[in-house]
Order: sequence, then C-alpha cells, then structure tokens
Amino acid sequence: MELELKEKLKRFIDILRENNTITISTVSKDGKLWSTKAYYGEEDGYIYVILENKGRAFNNIRENPNIFFVIEKGEPIKFIQGEGEVEIIGHVDNFENERTIVVRKNFPIVPFLKMVRDCSVIRIKPKKVYVSDFSKGFIPRFEIEFDEKTFNLLKQMFPKPSKLKAYIQATRPWVIGITISAVIIGTLLSPKIDILKFILTLIGAVLIHLGVNAWSDYFDYKKGADRWDTLGSSRTIVDGLLKPKEVLMIGIILILISAIIGIILTIMTSFELLKILFIGAILGLFYAFVPIGFKYIALGDLAVFLAWSFISLGSYYIQTLEFSPIPFLSFIPISLLVVGILHGNNMRDITDDKKAGYRTFASILGIKASQFYYALLIISSYVSLILLVAFKILPIWTLIALLTIPSALRNVEWAFKPNYLQFTMLAFYTAQLSNSLSIFIIVGLLMNRIL
Repeated sequence: MELELKEKLKRFIDILRENNTITISTVSKDGKLWSTKAYYGEEDGYIYVILENKGRAFNNIRENPNIFFVIEKGEPIKFIQGEGEVEIIGHVDNFENERTIVVRKNFPIVPFLKMVRDCSVIRIKPKKVYVSDFSKGFIPRFEIEFDEKTFNLLKQMFPKPSKLKAYIQATRPWVIGITISAVIIGTLLSPKIDILKFILTLIGAVLIHLGVNAWSDYFDYKKGADRWDTLGSSRTIVDGLLKPKEVLMIGIILILISAIIGIILTIMTSFELLKILFIGAILGLFYAFVPIGFKYIALGDLAVFLAWSFISLGSYYIQTLEFSPIPFLSFIPISLLVVGILHGNNMRDITDDKKAGYRTFASILGIKASQFYYALLIISSYVSLILLVAFKILPIWTLIALLTIPSALRNVEWAFKPNYLQFTMLAFYTAQLSNSLSIFIIVGLLMNRIL
C-alpha cells in the first residue's frame, strides 16, 4: 500500500512541477463564486500563488479559505483537480522567500508585479486531489487525501532545487544562438573548412559568451542593477539559488577555459589571431566589469555590435588566415538585431537603470526616442541585408531571410506600446527574430555552397 501511495504522490509531484498556472475557484461567505487563473510555484508540497489584494478571488479567500483548484496545460490528458486550504502569507514586498518560489518559476509575472504593486502571496495546502494521467495509457483517475502522515511523506518526496541546474541557469545558455550563428556564418564564408578548427572555435566562443553572462550577472547584482523585480539576468542570485561568489567563479572558470582554447587555436593558426582575441576579450570582459562597464556608460550598444561581428571575423580568420571585411560586414544584419535585444531590455528598464546609477543609451534618449531608435535598428538590419546582397558580399540565397519581416514589423509595433506585456518581453522577441534571421542566412550560405 505504501508503494502504491508513493507512486501516486510521484505522479502528483510530476504534474505539479511540469505546469506553472493554476485555476482557483473561491466562494465568499454569502455563496458568490469567483475563479481566477494565476502563476504558481511549489515547494515541500505547498502551492504558492500571488494575487491582487483588491481582486475578487483574494477577497473571497479572506472570507473563506477553502478553495477548489485545477492544474493542467489545456488538454484533458494530464491534470490535477483538488481541494485545498489557503493561508494568506502577506504582501509580496515583505515575504522574499515565498515570493521567490513563484517568481523564479514564472519570470513573466515580474512586469505585472511592477505595474500592480498591491499583491499578496498565498499558500495552498492540498487537502484532497484527484489526479488524471492518460499520457502513458489509460489509468483510472485516482485520489489522494492528505492527512498529516501523507502530507509529511509528500514533503519528504519533494525534490530539492538542483545545484547543477542553477549553475547552468547562471550562464543563460538560452541566449547562445547568436554566438553559434556568428561562428557558423564566419566559417561558411571561407572557401575551405577545417572541421577541428571549427569545433574548437565554436566551443571557445560559446564558453566565453556563457562566462561573460555569469560575470555580468555578478557585477549587475553588486551594482544594484539586478533585483527581484528586474528582468534580463539569470535570476540565480536574486532568487537565492546561488551565492554571488559562486556565479562569479562560474564566469571565471568558463572564461579561463575559453582562453586556453584561444591559445590552442593561436598555435594552430597564427599569432595574428591574438589581435582579434584581444579585442574580443576587452569587449566581453569590460562589458560589465566595475568600475569600467561599457553597459553602465552608454557604450553597451556599440560593444555588443562589435563583439559579435568580431566573432564572425575571427571564425573566418581561423579558417583562412586572412583578415577580410567580408565576415564582419556579413554579420551586420544580425549584429544590429543583437543591439536591438540589448536596447529592448534597456528601453524597458530606463527607470530601474537610473535608480541603479548608470546610464544606458536608452536612458539618454528617453522612451519616445528609444522607440524610434529600436525601429531604426530593425529596419536597418533588413536594409543592410539587401545592400550586402546587392554588392555581392552575401549570396542572393540569403534573401530568404526576408521571410522574417512580418515578425520584425510585429516587434516594432510592440515597441510603441509600452503598456503591453509584449513591450516588457521585447528583448525576448527580438532574440527570437535574430535567431530566425541567422538561420535563414546560414541556410542561404549553405545553398550557395551546394548549388
């Protein structure tokens, strides 16, 4: 019986961890029903939710803490229905640990919490749940009633946050697509390709990008730029997953490994490569390094534009042992979008950055001019692509990248709607656009080599 219960609890935990939204149905003292959907986080068997203090669901909970809830992904295949009792923890600003449980799983909630400050954290203790899981064949719905013994067993079985996962998160690996594209494009532009050199270049470039990400997180936190209500970082420090020194050490280790690979490539090619590596190191290491920090003195846009263009140039040089403007120029359409990613972040964070005491190009321009500057970056990306093809620097096949124009226009539209959630996520959507444009350009270069 105990094994059967453990299996039930395991399935319950799995569904709880796989999802991130919950529908809560509440009933007031006089019988008025109200349902709401919200993000949630889970820890030790409890479900944590953040609700508006003036919302009807929160008011109902004040009167009657007994609720019914549903957790699912929109399909009746794998879901939880349950009864629970709510404990109101308190205002979101005053309970860091409980707030973090929700925020670290659902970073899109941060823009909402910045706009609607009067919110509280609630904690749901399941009393009885009904679990339906048809993902691996038909299994009849089963129920779990949480007496004290069962709930204690649930708490014991609940997985603890993975340290390894936190280390990986600190490097923000989801943003390395642009670096991979820069290496591939620089390599594809060369007449002949040495696979070993390409692999080493790719590993070295990715590692320094990941290392600089962790490095940047550390200095942003120390400078006060990263807090629980800011976006853009890995959130490992602000959410308490790692200590600041741990994140710094991750960055240093990755940068040192990348430097070793750079030395190996220099020995394999020419000491002339050191010129490019030196420029890349300056742009990367001093991007956030206090007291210089290009990003803190309105030079971040220029730094990221040059950094990724030089990755493309360096990748080309490693293959050909020749300095040429072609790989640098060929990456301009993507480099402009990389600047757009940074500017999307900075445009959203103008007020926060000023409070933190540093200046970005967006904070100098102000919100209105920043919106037009963002539009200029996006438009210039496509204009430069067309010009590069017209001057036969890029093959005509790369014009298939123009298929991404509808997404680009959508992003520009959102840039002029600061009250929209999409505005706060503009950097994310610009990164998606950049990855799409990169893939199409790579496909165009491959077609040119094959056909």
